[in-house]
Amino acid sequence: MAANSGKNFLVSVQKMVAGAVVLVACSTISYTSSMALDLAEIYQLAEKNDPSFRSAIFQRKATYEGKRQAIGLMLPTVTANVGYTFTSQDVQSSDNDVFDLGETEYATTTYGLTLTQPLLHWDLILGYRQAKAENLWADAELLVANQTLMVHVADLYLRALATQDQLDYAMAELKSVEKHFELAQGRHQMGLIPITDLYDAKARLASVQAIEIEVRNLLDDALIALEEVIGEPVVVINPLQDHVAFLPPDPVELKVWLDRALAQNPSIKLQEHAVQIAVFEVKRQFAGHFPTVDAVGHYKSEESEGTVFGGGGEVASYDMMVQLNVPFYKGGIVSSNVRMAKHKLNSARQDLTKSTRSVQRQTRAAFLGVNTALKKIEALQQSVTSSLLALEAKQEGYLSGLFTSLNVLDAERDLSLVSIDYAKSRYRYVLNSLQLKQAVGTLTVDDVAKLNQWFVVSDRKVVEPAFTEMMFMGTQLPVEMDLPLPLPRNRLERIKRLKTKILKKV
Repeated sequence: MAANSGKNFLVSVQKMVAGAVVLVACSTISYTSSMALDLAEIYQLAEKNDPSFRSAIFQRKATYEGKRQAIGLMLPTVTANVGYTFTSQDVQSSDNDVFDLGETEYATTTYGLTLTQPLLHWDLILGYRQAKAENLWADAELLVANQTLMVHVADLYLRALATQDQLDYAMAELKSVEKHFELAQGRHQMGLIPITDLYDAKARLASVQAIEIEVRNLLDDALIALEEVIGEPVVVINPLQDHVAFLPPDPVELKVWLDRALAQNPSIKLQEHAVQIAVFEVKRQFAGHFPTVDAVGHYKSEESEGTVFGGGGEVASYDMMVQLNVPFYKGGIVSSNVRMAKHKLNSARQDLTKSTRSVQRQTRAAFLGVNTALKKIEALQQSVTSSLLALEAKQEGYLSGLFTSLNVLDAERDLSLVSIDYAKSRYRYVLNSLQLKQAVGTLTVDDVAKLNQWFVVSDRKVVEPAFTEMMFMGTQLPVEMDLPLPLPRNRLERIKRLKTKILKKV
């Protein structure tokens, strides 16, 4: 009986090893009825629901009202007024026989209409030009907000994918470590390993469980971050295709990209318009020293039931004049306003310098980021292949007694980590490509649509593995099963062949 138990235990160990190879490469999926959201759909929802972008739209509309107001200040103004006056007087003595002695009471009703047309107001003319510059500033600000939204949505989307990858591998590793702990318990009960090995297995299990919990929280936060932007819950997102043609920037010269950024970047345009607005503000405030000319027309009708002379009357009058106003002294307010406007102009120029330097740095970083990501993708792809071969060797070495199960688990973890880094380098390439186009001001919704074609249409949500027990028991894998991360060509086939080879030895 003891011999049979030992043999059965060895068989279960060998089957566990065979299944663990596949477990590292595959993450089990559970299909859901809801379709996944792709990058283009999330961006469209963000355009409609993101508060920051919507705020920029309303801010632009508010700024456009400034031009209409500037025009209104140069148009005629018409003012109507009505007055009612009750007079009570007592003439006690007078040297003029015209005045009647005694008490008199009477009412007077006055109607007036005044029309004023500015003829020459330099401050109003400059205010209109300033309002036109503010409209250009508002257009640039909205463009900046739009491009920022595109990059922000892509960044959140790729972060969620990267976190999902981490969770896939954490779940796979957790299942492997759980089986390792169960086997360690069995071997300890049979007296095959010391208690310290059991403690090591338990410690590793606790560590992996903590990692899995942390990654789940990170994924939940990443999806909530997307929900914060689009205003709707996000459950499933489409993964990046395994085979995507990653190309270097075209043109390949950094100087060309820097020149384009300085000429086209909307953030620089935004600050240039801000400087122009500040220049007009200085001129407008200085115009407070200049005379103004207005045409004024006034109509007045007065109906009185009595006067100091006795008897009532009705009088209508019309006045037309050209009015010249020359400011001499206003307490130094005009000069102070001019100085304040000049200080703001200098501040705007410094902001332009800061924005220019920042754009140069961002352009250089994005350009180098694309090239660096390309090199990392190539290097990490080779690293994934090497880690897989190392895992296969340790799997076979375990069956031969050359390696322990902990060595196999370490190899599995190494493969998981390098696969995650490989996926992150692909995501970094995508994000840097968008940031490079943003830096030169050419990023549009068409770029998002083209990028969206790189993501696989998916209607699945990665959840707790359902095939784990089957894999550990040596059951055949389903024919169709998605891989959680992009893998080297023929990797899955090699893993299946290795599993078959190990099972034959059993």
